Amino acid sequence: MSEPAEEGFLDRLRSRHGWLDHVIRAYQRFDERNGGFFAAGLTYYTIFALFPLLMVGFAVFGFVLARRPHLLSTIDDHIRSQVSGTLGNQLQELMNSAIDARTSVGVIGLVTAVWAGLGWISHLRQALTEMWWDSHVESPGFVRSKFSDLLAMVGTFAVILATVALTTVGHAAPMAALLKWLGVPQFAVFDWLFWLFSILIATLVSWLLFTWMIARLPGRRSASSIRCGPG
Repeated sequence: MSEPAEEGFLDRLRSRHGWLDHVIRAYQRFDERNGGFFAAGLTYYTIFALFPLLMVGFAVFGFVLARRPHLLSTIDDHIRSQVSGTLGNQLQELMNSAIDARTSVGVIGLVTAVWAGLGWISHLRQALTEMWWDSHVESPGFVRSKFSDLLAMVGTFAVILATVALTTVGHAAPMAALLKWLGVPQFAVFDWLFWLFSILIATLVSWLLFTWMIARLPGRRSASSIRCGPG
């Protein structure tokens, strides 16, 4: 009988270090489930969604300028001082045209942002489902699927905003302003405490964000797929 093949250097390291074996198996699963393909798709939809979001931002800025003529006058004066001649006049006309079209730009940007966001959340859901589940996931239908994607998108953005807000509050400057507002004297040791607190808060809320995404975003398995599973 032939002797069993001797373990290689990497195999011995994996047997000795559980964390290394876990990392390698995670990468192998990521590669087998076309993780790079899903990552490329998510990157495309993320970049694509930036343009309608910029349109919404320009529309909001247009509404602000339309309601504050003194701010618009200040910007006009700044343009005249920095850019003179025909180019300065063209920039002013372009800005005024953008302000006049703020409603249509905002509506188009908002609708396009929702459409791009639904595509983004759909690919994210499919990617997470492919990574975490072995069984086939049946689509609930176009309307129900898009409605579920809309709810998931709103929930995901709400959690992301909460994450950013909590992380921002954990930094030194906002915490110092909060203590000043509460009338608490500030000591030098607070800078180190705020720095440590911000790291803890950022780690906690990031963990909560990814936990929520993994728990809520993947699609549900149908009853038939559960019965067909192993065991």
